[in-house]
Amino acid sequence: MSYRKRNCSFIIAFLLFFSIISSAYAEPLLINEYSAPFIVKGHDNLLLINGTGIFLTTGDSWDFYQGYVFAVRSVNLEQKQVWVKLLHEDELLKEAILSEGDSFVYSKEEEILNITVDTIYASTSGELITFKSVYQYQDSDLPEPDFAEEENDYNDSDENVLPGDDISRQTNGFTIFQTFAGISLIMTCRRFLN
Repeated sequence: MSYRKRNCSFIIAFLLFFSIISSAYAEPLLINEYSAPFIVKGHDNLLLINGTGIFLTTGDSWDFYQGYVFAVRSVNLEQKQVWVKLLHEDELLKEAILSEGDSFVYSKEEEILNITVDTIYASTSGELITFKSVYQYQDSDLPEPDFAEEENDYNDSDENVLPGDDISRQTNGFTIFQTFAGISLIMTCRRFLN
């Protein structure tokens, strides 16, 4: 094995190890921050999430306002499809198998959630699914979300946690740094190996 290939293999192994360790402690990633809620023309409900994007890995879930939980159950890499479920208070509301570009829409009398699958990535450490654009409208059948309280809960969540405490919190996801570092590393090593 040449010197260049051996070094590239060592770097890949080190970064893979670093990525696995750091992803265990990573916070979920929002591509855009949640915007302030506002009324959309032609829609009676408040827009709670305005076109943001999220990354999830297989088995992860995302907690939306008003108790909605969006979960990635599994990925079919051969057909580039993802199986997703929407729950509210542990009750299954809807599930679907989606391909890249497909939208997951949940409605009652009016649309509540609209989530589009952007890209399904695969690596030796697992699958990563990006969802862009994500919209959530207020469900008029549920209590109005308290944005200040939710923001404070998220910011203060680590202050009152002792090691060993079993708490429920947002599921971990890849950080943007991990995603771009991994893609850059693969492209760099391919260039050196060829």
